[in-house]
Amino acid sequence: MENGRTDRKVLVTGGTSGLGKALVFKLLKEGFHVVSVSRNGEPVEIDSVNYNHYSCDLADLSNVDELIRKLDLGNISIDILINNAGVLSPPEYLKTGDGLEYSYQVNFLAQVYLTVELLERGILDPRLIINVSSPMHTKGNPDLSKALDPEYYGIFKAYSNTKLYMALYSKKLADEGIKSFSFNPGTFSSGIYRQQRKWFHFMYKIAAPFMTSSRHVADCLYRIVCEKRWINGEMMNKKGKQTPMPEYSQNEIDNFWLTVTRQIENIRQKISR
Repeated sequence: MENGRTDRKVLVTGGTSGLGKALVFKLLKEGFHVVSVSRNGEPVEIDSVNYNHYSCDLADLSNVDELIRKLDLGNISIDILINNAGVLSPPEYLKTGDGLEYSYQVNFLAQVYLTVELLERGILDPRLIINVSSPMHTKGNPDLSKALDPEYYGIFKAYSNTKLYMALYSKKLADEGIKSFSFNPGTFSSGIYRQQRKWFHFMYKIAAPFMTSSRHVADCLYRIVCEKRWINGEMMNKKGKQTPMPEYSQNEIDNFWLTVTRQIENIRQKISR
């Protein structure tokens, strides 16, 4: 990212609330073309020729495929991708219509599928891919046989898993020669709690004014990128410092990506029917 440059297109998932919305405003202010994607069909209220919005529910993989076709038909070329969409896992185990645990699909797999397809179709010619993670990533587990088992389900366990997986995805992209890093935004005021019960909404709204604002986090991420204070494949925090990642055996990582690759292929086969 360079200040004042309008020949760069940035795609932001989850771009109408929380950090995503703040990033959209920040990037537009700095002169970038911004494409936002969200489950809500209403775009951010901003009048700019540099802004496009697409509705896409990541909980429906046919929606993701439709988004990819629209971007392809619109001859839109993306330079920077920020995989930001996310939700705090539902109170109870919940499957999407695609048969996957809800937060696993929304927070991780659908965005990986989107990224892979954009890359393979040439819609994304990446200068950089940023995957938004969380401080909770340290509690995640790469063993998908347990992570996707309803018997092992828990709100924070499931959420932590997805945020670990986003961090692992940046490492994988870097290994493949694509510039990428994961971002640990810390605790801040956002809208990820929409699946929670009313009491949680109430408590969150009380706490939100005392949290770091989404706008501040967006400013921090923008500064990290502009000042090139990131390390390829690693996780960076708001201060541009590397966040240590849990260590796993190569066998654990290989098994994890083998399962994910099979899931992506299954998605392709179902959608092509």
